[in-house]
Amino acid sequence: MIITIDGPTASGKSTIGRILANQLGFYYLCSGLLYRAIGYCLVHEYGYTLETIAHVSFANINECAAQLRYEYNERSQERIFYKNNDITLYLKDKFMDQVASTVSINKDVRKAVTTIQRDVAHHHNIVVDGRDVGSVVFPDAEVKFFLTASVEVRAQRWRKDQERHNNYFSLQEAITSITERDERDKNRTIAPLIIPPKAIVVDNSSLSIEETIAKMMEHINDFLPSVRV
Repeated sequence: MIITIDGPTASGKSTIGRILANQLGFYYLCSGLLYRAIGYCLVHEYGYTLETIAHVSFANINECAAQLRYEYNERSQERIFYKNNDITLYLKDKFMDQVASTVSINKDVRKAVTTIQRDVAHHHNIVVDGRDVGSVVFPDAEVKFFLTASVEVRAQRWRKDQERHNNYFSLQEAITSITERDERDKNRTIAPLIIPPKAIVVDNSSLSIEETIAKMMEHINDFLPSVRV
């Protein structure tokens, strides 16, 4: 079974996806981490910079993707390995935010990441989050969600997450950053951020994590009565 969660920046996709997967006994797949991992590889293995990474070699992309391994379990959460080295801790800093934002609009990178995601889904029941997982990667997923919240709420969440990585922003800087990212995602020509067909929209601006999970589980239970929280 495949459950997709799409949505804009800091809507809670990863937090909610991880908890849902654990409750259901499913495999959690974070698509954003895969884009960051390919970006990391292109920079550190092939010497691309912020100035050159918009024009990457197709061969370099495939070589990077071939050497990535995604793993997940409830105790260690998601991990990305490159050449058998755990690179997860290096994928969440400010520089990798910029790299990932650029590589994620490359059609060859998106194709490589889609292939990895579909391979994981072939071997597991999954909860997967991203910006095109219900519309492009898994258009036939059994249950689709579109998770969102007001820009102010998402900006506050984004700030807190950035502080965990020693990156500090004012509220206005956070609003500007996620608004710009939202616009890029909505207006890109390849796999733009949309509400996927048949997706259930959940606005969690005023919902706690527990309330959001409960709301989503109601819909999952409607589809699969044997699944319980």
